[in-house]
Amino acid sequence: MSNKKIHTGGVALFNGILFSSDYRQVIAQRKDNSIKCQSNNYTGEKSIISSIPILRGIFGISTQVNNATPEFINSSGQTSKNNKKIMYIYLLLIIICISIPVIISAFFKENVRNIIQGTLILLEFAIYLVSIKFTDELDTLFMYHGAEHKAVNTYEDLGEEGLTVENIKKHSRFHKRCGGNFVVYFMILTVLTVFIPVDNLILKCIVMILLTILNVGISYEIVCIFSIIPKPFDIINYPATLIQYLTTKEPTDDMLEVAMYGIIASVRQKNGIEINKYINKYIKKNLSNKEYNIQDIYAILEYVTKTNRNMIFLNKNEMLLRINQEIEADKLLDKYYNEKYPLQYITHKQYFYKEKYYVDENVLIPRQDTEVLVEKAIEYIQNEKLSKIIDLCTGSGAIGISIIKNINVENSSIELIDISNKALSVAKRNAVSNGVYNKVKIIESDLLSKKIEEINNNIDSDKIDELKVDIIISNPPYIKTDVIPTLQEEVQKEPLLALDGGKDGLDIYRRILKEAREVLRKNGLLILEIGYDELDDIKILIKENKEYKILESVKDYGGNDRGIICRFLSK
Repeated sequence: MSNKKIHTGGVALFNGILFSSDYRQVIAQRKDNSIKCQSNNYTGEKSIISSIPILRGIFGISTQVNNATPEFINSSGQTSKNNKKIMYIYLLLIIICISIPVIISAFFKENVRNIIQGTLILLEFAIYLVSIKFTDELDTLFMYHGAEHKAVNTYEDLGEEGLTVENIKKHSRFHKRCGGNFVVYFMILTVLTVFIPVDNLILKCIVMILLTILNVGISYEIVCIFSIIPKPFDIINYPATLIQYLTTKEPTDDMLEVAMYGIIASVRQKNGIEINKYINKYIKKNLSNKEYNIQDIYAILEYVTKTNRNMIFLNKNEMLLRINQEIEADKLLDKYYNEKYPLQYITHKQYFYKEKYYVDENVLIPRQDTEVLVEKAIEYIQNEKLSKIIDLCTGSGAIGISIIKNINVENSSIELIDISNKALSVAKRNAVSNGVYNKVKIIESDLLSKKIEEINNNIDSDKIDELKVDIIISNPPYIKTDVIPTLQEEVQKEPLLALDGGKDGLDIYRRILKEAREVLRKNGLLILEIGYDELDDIKILIKENKEYKILESVKDYGGNDRGIICRFLSK
């Protein structure tokens, strides 16, 4: 966008702001704790009326009222679709407000009628002001009105680049072009019309009503003239601006954020911002003193736009990020860089062992280091033709699904077991998306307790053997409880249930070694992921369970101890 600032203004709603500029009308609202902007571009040439003084005010105000009133009513929880009916109501109110003082003045002497009419009109206005002051339901509306003024003041002062919540907060909630100022000038002109030299009260009433149309245009011109007065002479605006002490209130930061995005959407010539401009803008505004990886930014933009990041990169100078996408991108990037939220939880995507997996806050994020265990499991399964498998503490299901998807053993199947129902929902989703759901059984269980119960409830030895499995692989919680608070902030965002291994980190291993004896077939395999510093402790634990023989330990790609494989010899 050029440095030229686009003229813009707004109308406060009960749940947001309606902004209008030379380009479009934008309704910015907060719904379900997120901000949404609805834009309607103006089409066609401007009317010649828009350049004629007084007429442009009459036309502009009537158009704004026509466009804004339905949205204003809808924002209050009511519904409005008939614009013409609304305009007729406004017209009727004007007729009533002018007619009542004229009618009442008929009961007074002719030489004081003008004074009575003017006084009653002012009294009507005063009643209106008092009523809005003591109507608590309007507080939110007035706060959004204040947010609108602050945002417009900031834009006029600093341009689009200066539109941040912090900058907007510093600006005044009063504005020279406020509709309240217009109302004050309109009321002054309306009061002056009582002095027109017409004796017939009916005729005078008609003339005053007709003159209100002219007063609209003149009031608009007064506002325009006073709005360009240099700051040292702003005192001229103060009397009219006093009404804004009633019609505006200091907004919350959430309201300022709504105003910020609303005005941004309204002043841009295009229906969005080029990807490259957006990235540079975000980096300059938020990451100038932070380390960042541009690929992480592209990953989030890929998620927001639902467009492959390579296509985004190739078209970054032309591809537009629309305002609602920009709002989402800002929110997710802030979450990533400021809250240290894992990128995988933001994009809901993690690649693991050649496959793509959905992940969210309910599951541990699969790591590349765990892939060595998958490789080992596949190797043993293929060599020994093992077909019945359990992925214990499955989480996202990444380990088990990667195994079942990459083995070629007849009648192979896998049971994905976890104590968390939410985690199992993720595992089920991944089994479906990876095309192996027909080979997968989802079991909600506290470790192997449900499997053991099923086995113990059978008396048929053949059935029992059928229920038992050839191999159990597990990445259980193994971090010591007192170590968890020292982990990276990103890791601490992962489920505690999937991290906490107890005081010494071995609590779950003790249970698995005990329970696996009831579930593994003779010569079955147990493959466990371990912490990089736990190998010696795990070996001691396994040797205490004499039914197991350690076959080998496994190092990850970084050379750290990552797993141990043992064989179940007999019960």
